[in-house]
Amino acid sequence: MSVYESGKNIISLYYALMKAVQVYGLNNDVVQKAAKRFSSYINSLFNIYPRITLVRYRDYIFFNKQRLRFEIDGYASIQFVHDKLKKSNIKSLTLSPGIDKDEIITFASIFKEEQEIFLKKFSEKNFDHIEIEFSTGEEELPDFLQDGERIRKTYFSALSTTRNLMHNLETKKPVDIRSSKHIVYSLIDSLFQDEFGLLALTSLKNFDEYTYNHSLNVGILSLALGQRIGLNKNDLVKLGTSGILHDVGKVIIPKELIYKSQKLTDEEWETLKQHSYYGVKQILKIHGLDEIALTSMIVAYQHHWNYDGTGYPAHRQNQKPILFSKIVRICDAYDAMTTPRTYVPIPYLPHLALRVLWSKRNICFDPILVKIFTQLLGQYPIESCLELNNGEIGLVVRQNQINSALPIIKIVVNKDEKKIDGKLIDLSVQKELKIVRPIYLQKYGINPASYFVQDFKELKRADKKYKRSY
Repeated sequence: MSVYESGKNIISLYYALMKAVQVYGLNNDVVQKAAKRFSSYINSLFNIYPRITLVRYRDYIFFNKQRLRFEIDGYASIQFVHDKLKKSNIKSLTLSPGIDKDEIITFASIFKEEQEIFLKKFSEKNFDHIEIEFSTGEEELPDFLQDGERIRKTYFSALSTTRNLMHNLETKKPVDIRSSKHIVYSLIDSLFQDEFGLLALTSLKNFDEYTYNHSLNVGILSLALGQRIGLNKNDLVKLGTSGILHDVGKVIIPKELIYKSQKLTDEEWETLKQHSYYGVKQILKIHGLDEIALTSMIVAYQHHWNYDGTGYPAHRQNQKPILFSKIVRICDAYDAMTTPRTYVPIPYLPHLALRVLWSKRNICFDPILVKIFTQLLGQYPIESCLELNNGEIGLVVRQNQINSALPIIKIVVNKDEKKIDGKLIDLSVQKELKIVRPIYLQKYGINPASYFVQDFKELKRADKKYKRSY
């Protein structure tokens, strides 16, 4: 059983125990049986793990360094445990071998209490196999998420791999699909570790290398959407690779056409549309063709097919795109709308791009997938810039799982319109602060990506090119 499944089971069993303790006496059969099931499962896991640790960080719960997702199945249980840990000011809860049913019941009986009573009783009781670490002041980032260093390295490694793959195809050098598969596995691991942390890096928009950045960002967004609908890891690898390779056919299109700043002529537009067909031809050249490559060919060909049967390349109206093509269709459109390009130097604000997707559901996009994608990114997606009622301006850096209309922001412009490295604010907590409107942060000479990626040469280069487009 995976770490993720083990964590979900622990949360589910503990939730059942807590609900029983809240209703029945400690000696009641319902409580005793729930505690026995929980104890038995915990002790079976000690054959695999030396210790069992639940960590709460902001709106996340981690089990042995694996983030547990808020899903429809089991949503109530993980939400309950998260809220109880937060109200009790608990950062981490660790169970060690030797714990028995009685110790579990005793802890559950005080865990249900309000914070002050819980703290008092926990200090009075003798828990030999339960350790608690309390939060001190502002919530500290867990050691295994420190600075997001691994996630940033994974992103730039993936960007380098994407760039090299397309360059080799363009210059007719050998290409092996295994390099793409390896980096997609790394992206999936990063996504499981910190979904919003990886999504934040898609705000990096390299103006002069649009195709590479866009391809990787579409791959990441597709993985996040695929994870939300419950795809398994094997399918996520196919989807992520397909997302990265969806525009690979553009390596054949003349660059002056791709980066043309004026409106394309009808003839030029027909040439550009050929990239879907060229994508199939390019993927056929890749060494190590397998099911992943075959799926990528289908997506490369279909990613401009619309939900209503229109789109290109031409096909029968009743010929429907596969699920992965429909996912990439949405992510491709969103990233394109929110990225500055030569012919569209001022991109859509993220929340407006989501509105466009929603307005074209049932026409261009699958309505269910658009709804899930909107829920994934939130009412104000990461990298959105919000003007507040106190005159300050904040950059959205995290979503609140419970209320996407009140994200976590970082103050980047003060009341005097000066750029600052301000504090983090949870708008769901500081309710006196209200969102006035989303705005363009670029009017203050700020690249949103600079707050998610620091000390990288790639960012500095991209930042310079990004500002050139405004």
